Amino acid sequence: MKEKINEFVRSLSEAFEGEPWYGDSVMRKLENLPYEVGYKTCIPESHSVSQIVGHLIAWKKLAIERLKDNEEYSIEIDSEIDWPNIQVHSREEWEALKRKLVAAQGKIYELLNAVEDDSFLSKKVKGKGYDFAYLLRGVIQHDIYHIGQIGLIESQLKKKEIESGVFKT
Repeated sequence: MKEKINEFVRSLSEAFEGEPWYGDSVMRKLENLPYEVGYKTCIPESHSVSQIVGHLIAWKKLAIERLKDNEEYSIEIDSEIDWPNIQVHSREEWEALKRKLVAAQGKIYELLNAVEDDSFLSKKVKGKGYDFAYLLRGVIQHDIYHIGQIGLIESQLKKKEIESGVFKT
């Protein structure tokens, strides 16, 4: 039986591209964001939306490697891999970045769909002190956390960019 795994897939999907009760999913938030603000920040020290998307891709890749039992792959916190310096200056670049994010999410679904039964969820992740259920809850929580960041950046930039016409009123 894969009832719990199927529930994780539904929860991952809801946060990523669905209609969660708390507001926009990751992709809905990104689809409604003009590419022109993808590289902008609210304050100089903060991350841009495109950097956050790169960060989401990086951590989805980590989850993919963990799901494939690759204990060698890791991400150093605050490194270039963790927070890539992505600059988006065109609609094409913005769409390509979003496609990479969707592809990473799709790979997670693919790997979970190949799992035979729910016992997988209690299996320890190689080299870690946690199981796959914990890893998957983390992926969901990570998406939700960064939706909030993107929403905050969007609201702050709307105030700054309203005169430029980037955001339609």
